[in-house]
Amino acid sequence: MKTTLICFSGTGNSYYIAKRLCDQLGDCQVLMIPNLMHGDPIELTEQVGFVFPVYKGFPPNLVVHFIQEVFAKQDLSPIKYLFMVATRYMFQAYSFQAMDVVLKEAGALASYVNHVVMPDGYVPLMHAPTETKIDDLYAKAEQKIALIAKDVQNEAIHLPFRPPLSRLVINHLMEPIHRAFMDTALDFVVTEACTSCGLCYRMCPSANIDMVEGKPVFDRACTGCLGCYHRCPTQAIVFKQKVKEGRYPNPKSTYDQEYRT
Repeated sequence: MKTTLICFSGTGNSYYIAKRLCDQLGDCQVLMIPNLMHGDPIELTEQVGFVFPVYKGFPPNLVVHFIQEVFAKQDLSPIKYLFMVATRYMFQAYSFQAMDVVLKEAGALASYVNHVVMPDGYVPLMHAPTETKIDDLYAKAEQKIALIAKDVQNEAIHLPFRPPLSRLVINHLMEPIHRAFMDTALDFVVTEACTSCGLCYRMCPSANIDMVEGKPVFDRACTGCLGCYHRCPTQAIVFKQKVKEGRYPNPKSTYDQEYRT
């Protein structure tokens, strides 16, 4: 059975999970959400999975916007089995419940959800992971990926637990959190270490960066992934205010996606 994985990834965790799942599922394709936002028809298959990170307990704003603005307008009739896989470090909170609401509004219903614990690079709250921690979580992730792949092949049913007051929390918290993330990049400053390579411009999933006189300038449409911060080859993008230590370029993921030329 053919499978389409629709993926959003900032630092590469979700991309890695999607690629490894595809390897194990066989007849499978991975589509990256930033490449799908222009609204062209998408070739959906019998199995469709969403793979995405958890940002402060919810799916990233770009994932929600994609479902509302693009996915909802597609021919969903080929889909026989829809599933979700979230990457998270501490908790997935309301991410599956929020996705469930948005997908239902788009005319789709998920039959299976699961999560994979991965390293966290959200340095406003915690230090970047050590190499030992990264190795440990990646090893455990391989075991979880194999389990999820087997479940998907068997079209297992695994619905998300719905915490109390879920709809109330989603209705009143998800949008404010998404709005707050959209201003994340305004906390960045670019140092003299910048070499004008333009990688941040090319890899930004929300096209939130412009190059002005060879230097990145940030707008207010950030998705909060911190990919530019972690992947800058000279570490020229820094926070104006002190944050936790370290960077997470995540070479293990082999994530090298660029969305603009």
